[in-house]
Amino acid sequence: MRIPLPRLCSVDATASVSPGIDHAQWRLRVGAWREALTAHAGNDVALACDDALEFSAALFGAWQAGVTPWLPGDTLPATLDNLRERGLIFAGDLPGGICAIRSDGSIDARLGALDADTCTLVLFTSGSTGEPAAIRKSLRQLDAEVEALESVFGPLIDADAVIHGTVSHQHIYGLLFRILWPLSSARAFAPARIAYNEQLTTLGPGPVALVASPAHLKRLPDTQDWQALASALRVVFSSGGPLPVDAALTVHRLWGQAAIEVFGSTETGGVAWRRGDGSRAPWQPLPGVQWRVQDGLLDVRSPHLPSNDWWSTSDRAHDAGAGRFELLGRADRIVKLEERRISLDAIQARLQDSDLLDDVRVLALPGHRILLAVAAVASMKGQALLDGEGRPALVERLRAWLAGHCDPIALPRRWRFLDALPADARGKTRERDLAALFRPLMPTPDWQLREHAKATATLLAGTELAAFEGHFPHLHVLPGVVLVDWAVRLGRDAFGVAGDMQCMEALKFQQLVRPGTALTAELDWRPGQIGFRFTSARGVHASGRLRFGEAP
Repeated sequence: MRIPLPRLCSVDATASVSPGIDHAQWRLRVGAWREALTAHAGNDVALACDDALEFSAALFGAWQAGVTPWLPGDTLPATLDNLRERGLIFAGDLPGGICAIRSDGSIDARLGALDADTCTLVLFTSGSTGEPAAIRKSLRQLDAEVEALESVFGPLIDADAVIHGTVSHQHIYGLLFRILWPLSSARAFAPARIAYNEQLTTLGPGPVALVASPAHLKRLPDTQDWQALASALRVVFSSGGPLPVDAALTVHRLWGQAAIEVFGSTETGGVAWRRGDGSRAPWQPLPGVQWRVQDGLLDVRSPHLPSNDWWSTSDRAHDAGAGRFELLGRADRIVKLEERRISLDAIQARLQDSDLLDDVRVLALPGHRILLAVAAVASMKGQALLDGEGRPALVERLRAWLAGHCDPIALPRRWRFLDALPADARGKTRERDLAALFRPLMPTPDWQLREHAKATATLLAGTELAAFEGHFPHLHVLPGVVLVDWAVRLGRDAFGVAGDMQCMEALKFQQLVRPGTALTAELDWRPGQIGFRFTSARGVHASGRLRFGEAP
């Protein structure tokens, strides 16, 4: 039986909150936090606690004291400065934060029911402007969402299951799934967040539910013994971003069940769900959620929102029939890195303010892991640094300029410094032209041997190579002409060949080169010609001779 959140502080004292902690002990901690925060009634308090049990007591203690808690998503210096500028008092693990005294017999554990409309909290997320947007949620909204979760997913979880999580409760997903839903359904939740795969293997033998994210699920190693977890696991949730197909299949193979993907945002709350079995099934709306597609974008209406009006998202969507929808990607400049929403525009604006750059663009490079890249034109000061100390020095200065203003996971990894940004006939810089700057023509060779007339190098033909796309429709194969080009480049590098290539002889292409192939290039030099041979563990891929004329 679900307990409404506004009446949670008056439930049976023997009900379990966390392993070894019952409601009577929890209410003592809530009372301690109420006492600590009562002097600030009517004010707003920034609250952060690593321990989920202590956080839950502080959250309800704040509501009992008439305080509105604000939950920062991180503790970066810029975030803390923003909270101070808003006049917020710090509590919990934040620097100089208010802490509750230890619970003892002098604490009044009698707690009253809470008003579902006046009790609110504030969460943070990235808005379309790039500045963290403060999103206020009422207890009524949170309670409606918890009710929807219990209605759909409650039957999947044993009453005595312990809820574990790899995600932070400072964000809406972790707050609901790790704390508020377990509290309202009288299920125990673990106070510590799981940070390492090794911790997962120790769970059980009692029933377990896991609240996770794609960032964690796509890194599950085959080498660990998952038998104990697989036998104890009742359900695994994933939210914060799309679960890659290969990760979904790995979860099912290692743990014996498909993850449940939940789609939503801080603004909308939970919207829909599906089984993450790798099939990319359409999304099924949660109970009480209405949706429509307007101008290609998803609109939602639900009790999880502050009003009954339609909320327009920035997610492109398609009506899949049978009351379900498909998502087609974001329509704005917000990307998700390790389930954190990152504003490309905010990073770009910060870099543009640096006196080291005249012009700059930030973009996300797709791949197994999304990387942020920067294409920039250095200012006179930046060019002087580039000429005097080199590219690494300029990159380091710019990364330091970003530090404290963006999540460390969002610091750009790829940099290109240009005389001018690429522009089309209309003078516009297109995203695809910027992306082309970061597409390597060939892998970086790892030279194993470099002699006067003989050289050997290894190369990994990674998926990021531009040559894998566009040559053969629907098939990622390295064209043979690319291997010839690589032989020319490697030969010039190894032997200092300066003339133009005149012709090719004895050219053979024996096997296809597919993404991920580790190649060995064997080169030999005789006056006027280079012999080459590309091999891998599968055998010979290509060989031939290239004749060169005299250098002009």
